[in-house]
Amino acid sequence: MHECLDAARSEAVARAKSSGESFCIVSGKKSKLMVYRVYPLKGFGLPSGGTLEEVVEPAVERVEIEPQEKTSSNGF
Repeated sequence: MHECLDAARSEAVARAKSSGESFCIVSGKKSKLMVYRVYPLKGFGLPSGGTLEEVVEPAVERVEIEPQEKTSSNGF
């Protein structure tokens, strides 16, 4: 949780860079103070009372690797 949008943006950029996934910055009020939180875009659901500020995309997206085909030793 951050009190400044720039601090939340810095965290989102760092997390996107390290994981290769997109992150959202959401703002909301807590005790009459504006706070910003960083959430992963995958499986994202906007919390009640939250406002989507921006989405941070990674410079290089992570590529999902498919598992190798299973080969049987009995010829089938």
